[in-house]
Formats: sequence, structure tokens, C-alpha cells
Amino acid sequence: MKFDLLKNMTLSELYQKAVDLKKEALNVRILSASSQPTNANRLREIRRDVARIKTRIQQLNQSA
Repeated sequence: MKFDLLKNMTLSELYQKAVDLKKEALNVRILSASSQPTNANRLREIRRDVARIKTRIQQLNQSA
């Protein structure tokens, strides 16, 4: 997810997206632990997306 997409989202949308990504990360970890084939890079992408979302939330909180 590009940071430009996050600039147009509201605070509540950002929080919801973060929750959804954390749930997806949990599912990827569970699949990985059960020895099922998963996309190993997806967990890394999810962590980075959550960090981008947290950065944008912080920016919105500072400007308000």
C-alpha cells in the first residue's frame, strides 16, 4: 500500500485498516506455523503497511 492512498483516508478508516491488516498477519502466521504454503513476503508487507498507517495516524493527531 502506498502512502499516497493513506493521505485520503479518515482517521476511523485508518484504524479499521490497521485492525484488518493485523488480523491478516495473524492468519499468515497461523498458516506458516501449520506448515502450509504461504507467501513469506506477505507478512513483511503487512508489517510495513501497519507502520505506514501508524505514521499517518500520528501525523493526523499532531496536526489536530
